[in-house]
Amino acid sequence: MDSLDYSKEALEAKGLFYGKQLTVYVEGQDDILFWTYLLNIADIDAYIEEVGGTNEIEKYIKDIIESDAGFFVACDLDHSDFLYSPINHERIIQSYGYSIENSMYNFGSINSIVSKLGRKQVNVVEIVEKWAHDFCDNIYDLIIYDIANHKYQKGVKILGNCSIPFLTSKKSTKINPDRVEKFINSIKSNFSEEEIEIETVTKLLNDSKKNFWYHIKGHFLSHAVLNLIKHLVNKETGLDKSLNLDSLYTLTIDCTENWENRIDIKTVVNKIKEIKSA
Repeated sequence: MDSLDYSKEALEAKGLFYGKQLTVYVEGQDDILFWTYLLNIADIDAYIEEVGGTNEIEKYIKDIIESDAGFFVACDLDHSDFLYSPINHERIIQSYGYSIENSMYNFGSINSIVSKLGRKQVNVVEIVEKWAHDFCDNIYDLIIYDIANHKYQKGVKILGNCSIPFLTSKKSTKINPDRVEKFINSIKSNFSEEEIEIETVTKLLNDSKKNFWYHIKGHFLSHAVLNLIKHLVNKETGLDKSLNLDSLYTLTIDCTENWENRIDIKTVVNKIKEIKSA
């Protein structure tokens, strides 16, 4: 759907047509359930519609900021908290991490998934946390360059939709440092030393209060998380599970369990609750 096809008034009124409190537009089909769960936690009954991609959702954000459109947008944060002018508007709700996947792939949730798939209660939270720490540490330079790419609008593809090119093998859970280094060397000429050095992007990342996990593009994480779950199920139970990205989405999309003790979900839900008090 293209916002140019509808008047601002028509876009605002869609929720009313469906008998909902408000109208929320999201980027894609995969986002609808995630935001439905979080809006339900906040006790807000919303009509949610996907708009067909990043370029389209940006038009809706522009309508809100420049034309004071009365609808809402729920979208990925990306790296906007590192930009010169971060988005800050009461009708624009953003994920806590780079994208919804950073919250979907919660360490406790992965533990529950391994238990369910292996049909055996396990406790692998510490293993998952250690894996995530090592994963982040090994792609630290990639995160730096990805933030710089967004901040300075370089147009260089850093963290794509798949981590496999940086893993030690297609089925591995581990990052190959040599592959990371080789890639960094191939793109670093696009950036000045001043853009990367400690006083700029590196300082911004190191000063962030968020776990580095939340600064990684969500789709980049997906294959590595999928491999991790299959590896842990086999290690803990001896079972070999055939999983794909659709299965991973189904298993992780509901982030409501224990949400009050999760800074990512709680932060976003509190933001949503401000809508009711406004």
